[in-house]
Amino acid sequence: MSPGFPPLLTLACLLALACPLAAGSAAWSQATVLPDQRVNLAGQVLERSTQAPIGGAMVKLALVAPDTASLPMSWSAYFGQLGRLEGQYADEEGLVTYTDSTGTFRFRALPPGQVSVTFPNAGYAPFEATETIRPDELVQLTVRLRRRQYDAQEVVVYGRRPELETSRQSLARHEVERLPGTGGDVIRSVQALPGVARPTMSDPGAVIVRGSGNFDTRFLLDGIDIPLLFHFGGVKSTYNSLSLGSVDLYPGGFGPRYGGCVGGLVELKGRVARDDHWHTTIEAGLLDASFHTEGPLGRGFGLTLTARRSFIGEVAEAALKDNDDVQLAVAPFYADALARLDWQAHPDHRFFLTYFGASDRLALVTPDNSAGSPEVSEATDEVQLDLAFSRFILGYDGQLGERVRNELRASAGRDRNSGHLLGAFRFDGRGPIYNLRNDLAVTWRPSVVSHVGADLIYSTYDYAVKVAGYPESALADKEFSDLGAYASVELRPLANLLVTPGVRYDYYHHLDKSRLGLRTSVRWDYRDGRVLTASAGAYNQAPRPIGQSTDPIYGNPDLPPTTARHLTLGHEWQLGANTSLKAEGYHNTQDDVPAYADINDVNFLPDAQARMYGLEFMLRHEVKGRFSGWLAYSIGRSERRFARDPGTGDSWSPDSWLPHDIDQTHHLEATGTWELGRNWSFGSRLQFVSGVPVTPLLSYTSGQFEFDADTGNYVPVEGPYLSDRVEPYVRVDLRVDRKFVRRSTVWSLFLDLQNANYFVYNSPEGYTYNYDYSRRSSYGWIFLPSLGARVEF
Repeated sequence: MSPGFPPLLTLACLLALACPLAAGSAAWSQATVLPDQRVNLAGQVLERSTQAPIGGAMVKLALVAPDTASLPMSWSAYFGQLGRLEGQYADEEGLVTYTDSTGTFRFRALPPGQVSVTFPNAGYAPFEATETIRPDELVQLTVRLRRRQYDAQEVVVYGRRPELETSRQSLARHEVERLPGTGGDVIRSVQALPGVARPTMSDPGAVIVRGSGNFDTRFLLDGIDIPLLFHFGGVKSTYNSLSLGSVDLYPGGFGPRYGGCVGGLVELKGRVARDDHWHTTIEAGLLDASFHTEGPLGRGFGLTLTARRSFIGEVAEAALKDNDDVQLAVAPFYADALARLDWQAHPDHRFFLTYFGASDRLALVTPDNSAGSPEVSEATDEVQLDLAFSRFILGYDGQLGERVRNELRASAGRDRNSGHLLGAFRFDGRGPIYNLRNDLAVTWRPSVVSHVGADLIYSTYDYAVKVAGYPESALADKEFSDLGAYASVELRPLANLLVTPGVRYDYYHHLDKSRLGLRTSVRWDYRDGRVLTASAGAYNQAPRPIGQSTDPIYGNPDLPPTTARHLTLGHEWQLGANTSLKAEGYHNTQDDVPAYADINDVNFLPDAQARMYGLEFMLRHEVKGRFSGWLAYSIGRSERRFARDPGTGDSWSPDSWLPHDIDQTHHLEATGTWELGRNWSFGSRLQFVSGVPVTPLLSYTSGQFEFDADTGNYVPVEGPYLSDRVEPYVRVDLRVDRKFVRRSTVWSLFLDLQNANYFVYNSPEGYTYNYDYSRRSSYGWIFLPSLGARVEF
């Protein structure tokens, strides 16, 4: 059997199942439908001061006193049919719809009686209207909402679909754009959610979820893999927030639609260009400047263009102008660009084509640190990094009949990674990457929806790696792949109970190995505003780090995929219209984790294990009135077990569980944004995080010294491995925004103060010691003020 046969066979079977479903849709039995589906309540929503239509606004309708005696069926059946009519859906309080680009909304087939219409939209004062529906009459409304805050590019994204994933945190741009400490970057707010570790100075752009490894989180843009979520230094995300629809964090227990990772997953979703008129935003701060424009092209087409480039190189050159210890060989910079073309070919068929690319470059010369080998790099006193990637993404969302929906994503791109470190390490890798994702959903009946799909990644890479003291590894057309196929069924045995079993198959062509994983999740709305959730599943990923771990010289080509098991149990409380509390416990384990074969070796063996467990809480108040924010707290443990001594001294045994070096027992995040009136707003963010584990030095703690007469230097005397911790991390970020409205133009100024507590308590990231290790001093983040301006028109 050829290596490619298993995935092809699986996909063929899935397509064989899918085709009859689509072909036979016309023969399915039809559900009872309402005899009269005419619009009998319509209106337009305008902004009071400018009279501009408000597109995408939420409109909620409560049926206060319906005349049920005149209905052709029972009230429960009639209400259920109301929620299935085009353009409206049912929730616990009534019906919901959204305005189009002209601010117009419509409700169909409302029964006679009294109704209450409300408009709960961020940034606007609440408004309620009470109307009476009469037979064969159309009620028309014109609603003018008073705006509390101004944002010409505001995009409100609510959860319009029922929750299907038991463990998911969703953020909308309008909710977190002014979150202190993020510099206005919505995607950076992911690092403030429960379950996400505080990133350290050594990797400030890391997204480490529930104690997993640095490479265990997958990043997606509209379902397509991207290698980097943040530019170096973690100061900005690679995807500009101005073009963002929403960002979803899946910390674990997710369904079979996603694979290729044993930790968590972050998915960015772009948004359709606005079709009312052209909108442009220009923004500049101390670190970068960006440009964004979007608008209609006519005939159902819309275009979005975004570009950003940093000033960080120029700032660094000025700061290091008189510094002889560090010199800039290449001015560091980051840049990213986006072009997205949307086409609404038909109400049931939508296409989009996206180009997205990002680049980072840095080169530092440190004359006093020339200690490498010229065989690795002639620049033995230089640190150099050059990262870049690009993606072309074609997307299609289509309703292929009353009961069949398909989502297709196809992508071609290219990655480039190169750099060297002081003549001790050099790498250069580049090559194309291809993605294909398709999900076919079939609604057999309202209580049964099936999904079959494919999630394919394939790449050929040319790379060369050289480490001082080891031979060079150079390979051409090195293959990396994850060919996945999945199936799942959404079952509703009861109206308030959702059970979603599924299966996923992954074949790693470059390893010639495959894994099959079963997953299931349960959501039970057992009371109004009370939901129980649970999930269990098996997950896998290619050995990490990709490339190095399976390299014939620096790794082990025979490594198997890393496997994991996720268990979650949670409860959700809806404490009010905009306030919720979510608690979730988790227990994750991993096997076949690559670990160094020896502390002095660069090769790997798949015999390490990992386990992570904990509890997460999130109290959240979404935008309503003058305040929004959340309080998030995580308590957890992340541990590793090694078959061989990883360099722990006397602390190791093959049965002992050791703390992971990024283990953070307690993590508290408190964020809030207040609208102060007159277009002023103020935000604050408080972080309290346990210090990461460290190995104590007995020279410092108990005065035990060791002197090496051959070198003439003191040698650190280590205590038990990772038995101590850095002091707790405390950080306060503050932000002030002011907007100035001039007709259709909005000017904004903001001041973002990161690590504002620096002068009172500078949280340590680690320690440096004196010559004999008897004294130590801590180092940490600097105080970083950021002043910026934005104009929107």
